[in-house]
Amino acid sequence: MRSIIGTNAFPIISFSFFVLNVSLIMISCSSDDYSKSIELKIESDMDSIKMVHVPDRRLQIFDYTITSNRIKGRSSNEDAYNGVLTLKDKYEALNLDSFEFITPINEALVNVSVGNIRSNPRHSAELSTQVLMGHQLTIWDKDGGWYYVQTPDGYLGWIDGGGIVIPSVEGLNQYRQSDKIMFVSEFGFCYEKPDPAGSIVTDLVAGDVLQKLDETGNFTQASLPDGRKGYIFTEHTKEFDEISRSGIPSWPDIEQTAYKFMGRPYLWGGTSGKGVDCSGFTKMVYYLNGLELPRDASQQVRSGIEVPLDEDLSQLQPGDLLFFGYKGEHGQKDRITHVGFHIGGGRMIHSSERVQVESLNPDDPDFAPGRRETLLVAKRMIENGDLAQGVIHIKNNPDYGF
Repeated sequence: MRSIIGTNAFPIISFSFFVLNVSLIMISCSSDDYSKSIELKIESDMDSIKMVHVPDRRLQIFDYTITSNRIKGRSSNEDAYNGVLTLKDKYEALNLDSFEFITPINEALVNVSVGNIRSNPRHSAELSTQVLMGHQLTIWDKDGGWYYVQTPDGYLGWIDGGGIVIPSVEGLNQYRQSDKIMFVSEFGFCYEKPDPAGSIVTDLVAGDVLQKLDETGNFTQASLPDGRKGYIFTEHTKEFDEISRSGIPSWPDIEQTAYKFMGRPYLWGGTSGKGVDCSGFTKMVYYLNGLELPRDASQQVRSGIEVPLDEDLSQLQPGDLLFFGYKGEHGQKDRITHVGFHIGGGRMIHSSERVQVESLNPDDPDFAPGRRETLLVAKRMIENGDLAQGVIHIKNNPDYGF
C-alpha cells in the first residue's frame, strides 16, 4: 500500500514556508525602513536644536548618538537639553534615559608655562589651543589622566593632568584674592633663589600669571599655582593692579607687541610665545595688551565693525583685522580660514609658516597674490577709542586671574 503522504505533500508544505518567510522578510524590511525614517526625523530635529541653542560646539557641549528610538548623549546647555526632552512629545517611543544635562565637576589652574589643549584625550591628538600658567579652567569630564576643560575664552578640549593643579575651594578662593603679576618678557625663568645662576623652578612665557609674594632687590618672589616658589626679575613682570588700571591700548602699543612675535614659528593650535597659528597670533597680541578676542578666525570675524573693501583698500586703517577664505556658494556661508593685522598701506603682519610681513599690493616685492585673491572681510576692533562688539578687557574675566 502506498502512503497517503505522497510526493505532492512536501512541495505544498515547502511552498507554505516559503510564502511565510517572504512575508516575514517583507514585514521586517518594512519595519526597518520605518525605524530608519523615524531615526532620520529625530536626527533632523536634533540638528535644529543644535543650530538654535549650540551653534558653536567649540564653546558648549552637545554630543549625542541616535540608535533607532534611543538618544544617548549629553549637553551643557540647559535650553538644548530641555529642547531634546520635548521630542518625547513628538515621538512617544523615544528613549531619553541616556541623554543627560551636565554641569562642571571642578575647577583647575594651569600649572605649566604653556598648557596644551587637544581634541582628544591623548598626546597624539590634534592640538586645538593653548592656555597659560595661572589661567583658570572649568573641568567638565575626566578620562584616565586627561581632563575635558573649558578655557577662559570658552574653548573646549582635553588637557593632561600634568599641566594643571586642582585646588580646594578654599585654595581657589585664596588664589583669586591674592596679589598677582603677569610675566611680560618674551621668555624667561623662575629661579629657586634671587640669582639667575641658580636652579630653575620653571620656564615662563609672556602672559603667564603668578601670585606675588614679596620683592627682594631686582627680583620678585612669586608662587606657582601648585605652591612652588621662586624668583623672577621684577622688570620682566607687570602687576595686575597696573593692568586693571590700563585703558584701551592704542595701535602703536598693539603693533609693538605684534612685531615682538616676528619670526616665531607657525603652530597649528598655538596661542603662546612658543608658537602661534594665525588666530592665535592676533589673540595673543590682544591678550598681552589687556584684551580678549575669540579663539578662532571664524569666531573673530563675528566681532568688530565691518570695514568696506575697495580695490585700493583705501578705507582700511592700521590695526584692522583682515580675514581670508572662500566665498560660500549655493547659499552656503563664507568659509574663513585665515586672519592677520593690517599695518597700513595694504601690508599685513600675520602668522603663516612663521610670523611675517607681507603685502596685498601687486607692486610690492613681498606681494602675496594668494592672500589678495582670498581676502573676504575686514573688521575694526577698536573704533574711536572704544571696544567693538566681541572684544572685552581681560580684567573683566576672572578666569584670567583677576
